[in-house]
Amino acid sequence: MPDQHSSDGAEGQPLTSSSSSKFELTPTQFNELVDPKSPEKLQALGGIAAVLSKLHVDAAKGLTTVNAAGQQPIDLSARQDTYGINELPQPKEKSLLEFMWNAMKDKILIILSVAAVFEIGIGIYKTFSAGEAGEAAEAAGWIDGLAIVLAIIIVVMVGSVNDYRKQAQFRKLNNFGRSLVTVKVIRDGQQVVIPAKDLVVGDVCIVEAGDVLPADGIFLDGFNVQCDESSQTGEPMSINKSHEKDPFFLSGTKVTNGVGRMITIAIGPNSMSGRSLLALEVEPDDTPLQEKLSRLADLIAKVGGAAAVIMVVLLIILYFIFRDPSWTVVDIVKDMLDVIISGVTLIVVAVPEGLPLAVTLSLAYATIRMLKDQNLVRHLMACETMGNATTICSDKTGTLTLNRMTVVAGVVSEVEFELDDIPSTFLNQAVTGRPQPDLHNKILELISTSLNMNSTATETTKADGSREFSGSKTEIALLQFTEKIGFPYSVSRESNKVVEIVPFSSQRKRMSTFVKTGDRTSVFESMGLPVGKDTEFILFTKGASEIILGGATRYVNSDGKVVPLDKARRAQFEESINSFASQALRTIAFGFRPVGASEITSQNADSDSEASTANGEDNRDVTDIILFGIVGIQDPLRPEVPGAVKQCQKAGVRVRMVTGDNLATARAIARGCGILTRDGVVMEGPQFRQLSPEEMDEILPRLQVLARSSPNDKQILVNALRRIGETVAVTGDGTNDAPALKAADVGFSMGIAGTEVAKEASDIVLMDDNFASLVKAVMWGRSVYDSVRKFLQFQLTVNVSAVVITLFTSVYSTVVYKLPVPALTAIQLLWVNLIMDTFAALALATDPPTPALLNRRPSSRSESLISFDMWRMIIGQGIYQIVACLFLYLAGPSLWPAKATGHQGGDEGLDLHTAAMVFNTFVMMQAFNEINARSITRDFNVFAGIHRNFIFIGIWVGTFVMQVVLIQFLGFVFKTDPAGLDGVDWAICIAFGAGSLLVGVLIRLLPDW
Repeated sequence: MPDQHSSDGAEGQPLTSSSSSKFELTPTQFNELVDPKSPEKLQALGGIAAVLSKLHVDAAKGLTTVNAAGQQPIDLSARQDTYGINELPQPKEKSLLEFMWNAMKDKILIILSVAAVFEIGIGIYKTFSAGEAGEAAEAAGWIDGLAIVLAIIIVVMVGSVNDYRKQAQFRKLNNFGRSLVTVKVIRDGQQVVIPAKDLVVGDVCIVEAGDVLPADGIFLDGFNVQCDESSQTGEPMSINKSHEKDPFFLSGTKVTNGVGRMITIAIGPNSMSGRSLLALEVEPDDTPLQEKLSRLADLIAKVGGAAAVIMVVLLIILYFIFRDPSWTVVDIVKDMLDVIISGVTLIVVAVPEGLPLAVTLSLAYATIRMLKDQNLVRHLMACETMGNATTICSDKTGTLTLNRMTVVAGVVSEVEFELDDIPSTFLNQAVTGRPQPDLHNKILELISTSLNMNSTATETTKADGSREFSGSKTEIALLQFTEKIGFPYSVSRESNKVVEIVPFSSQRKRMSTFVKTGDRTSVFESMGLPVGKDTEFILFTKGASEIILGGATRYVNSDGKVVPLDKARRAQFEESINSFASQALRTIAFGFRPVGASEITSQNADSDSEASTANGEDNRDVTDIILFGIVGIQDPLRPEVPGAVKQCQKAGVRVRMVTGDNLATARAIARGCGILTRDGVVMEGPQFRQLSPEEMDEILPRLQVLARSSPNDKQILVNALRRIGETVAVTGDGTNDAPALKAADVGFSMGIAGTEVAKEASDIVLMDDNFASLVKAVMWGRSVYDSVRKFLQFQLTVNVSAVVITLFTSVYSTVVYKLPVPALTAIQLLWVNLIMDTFAALALATDPPTPALLNRRPSSRSESLISFDMWRMIIGQGIYQIVACLFLYLAGPSLWPAKATGHQGGDEGLDLHTAAMVFNTFVMMQAFNEINARSITRDFNVFAGIHRNFIFIGIWVGTFVMQVVLIQFLGFVFKTDPAGLDGVDWAICIAFGAGSLLVGVLIRLLPDW
C-alpha cells in the first residue's frame, strides 16, 4: 500500500472537500447520503452506476493497484489525499507532566508540601538568626523541609512515570488488537484480504454474516444481506439491504445474515462511527478487584487518619504540659510544624495507595505477557476473573481440534471410499470401472459442481502470488476433495452462475445455493429425471447429515440413477453416519434438486424481494432432496489438548464441550480429550433446552458434553451455570455466539476463525484458537490475584508496625525529651512509603505464574482477599517489627554509649546513632519481609522462582544499595548519625531484618486454632 500522506484526513480530522481532487464526489456529499440515509439523494447523483463512474471503479474488477508496467499507480494515493485513511482518531494521551500535575492534586501531599515550605522558612530564619556562633543544627534547619519536598517530588515522579508507562502499554495493546482486523476486497479482479486500515474509498468490499463493517458503503449486490444497526440507530431489528429501500451500510454495524458486496464511500474519521468517536476519550473502568481494594484502602486510610489525628492532639497536649518555659515563639511554632508534619506523614504511610497500583501493575504486566501466550486481553477484569473460573464451556472445532479439515471417508453415489482411495481407487470405482464411464464422469462432475458452487470458501492471492483457499475449514476440505478428483473449484465457478444463496446458520445447520447451469438435459435424462421449465435451475444443498438425509426422498445409486430412498437404504446411510461419527468424524451430507424459476426468490440478487424467506422458515432445501452422498471429515485433536484438560481438572476447573456435531461424534471427541468421564452426561441441545430450571440444576454438575447444540443452547447453558454459582468461561467463534460470550463471566473468541462480532463480544481473544492457551489464561489470572494478595500482606504489615512505632515513640519523646520527635521521622517515613507502595508493588506484581498455581481449587466469589494464613503473618510480622524497633529505641543508648553522640532535637532527643539503627533495622525488616511475602500460604520456600524474576531482584538490590547510601552519606538529611554505621552495626541491622524470614517459618509452623 502507498504511504499515508500527511493530509488533513491522515491527521485524523474529517475531510470536507478537495479542490484538486480527480474525483467528482466529496466526503461531504457522501456524508449527506448516510446521515441521514437518503436513497433520494443517491438517485439525484445518478444512482450507484454514477457513483462507480465518478469514483473510477469497475464493479467487477474493483480498484486497479498495478498498471501495465507492473508499477503501483497514483490512484490509491489520490484516494487517500481526497478521502483520508481508514484509521479512527486516537484519544488524546496525557503527558508525563499532566500525570505529575494530577498526582500533586492529592490533598495529603498538598498539606505536606505547605508544611514543608513553612519548615524551610523557619529553618532559613533560624539559619540567619543563629549567626556565626549559631549551632550547626540551627544553621542547617532548612534541610529538613527541603528533604521532605524532594521526597514528595520523588513520590510524585515515580507514581507519574508508572501511570505514563501503563498508558503507553495499553495503547500498544489496543493498537495491536486493531491491527488484527482484516477485510476482503476485490482489487485487480482478484479477491484479496487486506488490513482494514488499508481500505480506501472506492474499494469493493465483500461482506458476509459475522462481519463488523469497517467503513460506510453502498450496496452493490448480494443475497439476503441484513445488518444490525442498533449501535448507530438504536433500532434493535435487523435491516434488509436493497437498492430501493436501504442500500447504505454503516461502519461499526454488524452483518447478521447473507453475503454481498458494497462500494466503500467513507472511511476513518469521515465514516459514521469515525465521526461519533472523533472527540471521544475513553477511560478504562476499574476492575472488580481494583474496586474491592480501593474500598479496603479507604478503610485503612480512615483508621490511619484517625490514628494520626489522635497522635497530633495528644502530642500538642503533652507538649504544652512538659515544654521548657524558656522556649521562644519560633521554637514553639517549629515544634508544632514538626508535630503536624509527623501526623500528615503518618497518614501518607497509612494511606495504601499502593493497593490499586499493585492491581494496575499486575494487570498491565500480565496482559503484556499474556500476549506472548496467545491471549489478547480486551477487558482487564477478564484477566483477574479467569483465575477463579470454575467451569469452561469450550467449542470443539479449532479450539480442541486443529481445524485442519480433510475428507477421509465417505459414500458418494453408493461408492464407499477412505482417504487412501482418493483419487485413483475412488475414480476407478465411480467412473472408469463403470460400463458407461463418460456418463458417470458427467454425474461426478455434477456432484463436484454441487460442492464447488454451494460454498462461501474462495481462492485468494497471497502476497507472493500463490493461490490458497480461504473461508470455512469444512468447505475448504470439500473444495480440496473435488480438486483431488479432477473437478477444481475454478472451473465450476466459470461455467455456472449463482442466482440465490441461502446462507448457513447455526439454527438451520445447512447451506443451499440456486444455480443456473449449462445444458444438462442428457445427464438428467440418463439419471431418470424429467427435463423442462421446472428444471432450468438446480438447488444444491449441504449440511448436517441427519437434516439433509431427513429431507431426502431419493438418492443417486451406483448406476447413476435417481431412485426412491426406501427404509432399508435410509438405514444403511444412517449406519454410515454413525460409523463415521464413532471415529470422531464430522459428517456432511449433500444433495440436489432441479427447480424452476418459480422457486427462485431473488433472481436479480435483490435481497429485499417480497418472496424472500430470510425472516421465516425456508424449507425449500429439505423438500424432496436427491441425496448425492455423505462424507466424513476429520479434524484431528490438538496434541496438547488432553494434557491441558487434565491440568484444568486438577485445578478444580471443569471443562465442558459444546458442539454442533451429532451425539456419537461429540462423545468420541470428548473421550479423546479426556473431557468425558465414566459418570459424565452427554446430551443434545434440543433435549437440554426443554429441561425445567430444577431439572437443569440437577443435571448440570454431571453434564460434560452438549451435542447438536445451537448458540442459543450455549447461552442457556452459561446462564444456568452462573445461576448455580459457577464462574463461567466460554469460547465462541461465530456471530451467533455473541450472546453466550456476553453472558459468560469471561468470553474467549477465536483470533483466527472468529468473526468480528464474536471478537467484539469477547473479553479475551485466543490468537491461536488453542485450548491450551486458555489454560495459560487461568494461570495468569491466578497469578494476578496472588500478586495483589502478596502485596496486601506486605503492606498491611508495614502499616501496622509504622503507625504503632511512630505513635509510641512520639509520645515517649514528648514526655521524656520534651520534643515531639518520633523514632521514624517524616523524611524517613516518606522513604519507607516509597519502598512499600511503589517499589514493592512493582516487585511483587511481576512474579511469573508457575504450574503450581493449578494445584489448588479456584477461589469463590465471596472469599476474603486476606486469608487466615495471611492474617497470622501480618500480625506476627507486625509484632516482631514493633518489638525489635522499640527494643533498639529504648535500649540502644545503653548498648553503644560511646557512639551515642548528637541528638535529633539538637541538645535533646534520641541520639543520632540509635536513630540510625532503628531506621536501618526497620527498612531491613521490610526488605526481608518483601521476600517472605512471596508466599501467602504454608509454603516454606519463599525463594521459589526468584531467580527468574529479574525485576524483583533489581528492586530488592536497588533498595538495599539506596539504603546504604542514605545511612552512610545522607545522615544530616535523614536525622541519623552523620558518620554512618560500622560493620557491626550493619550486621545487627541485617540480622534483625533476616529475622523476618525466621519469624515467617515459625508462623507457618503454627497449628490452626
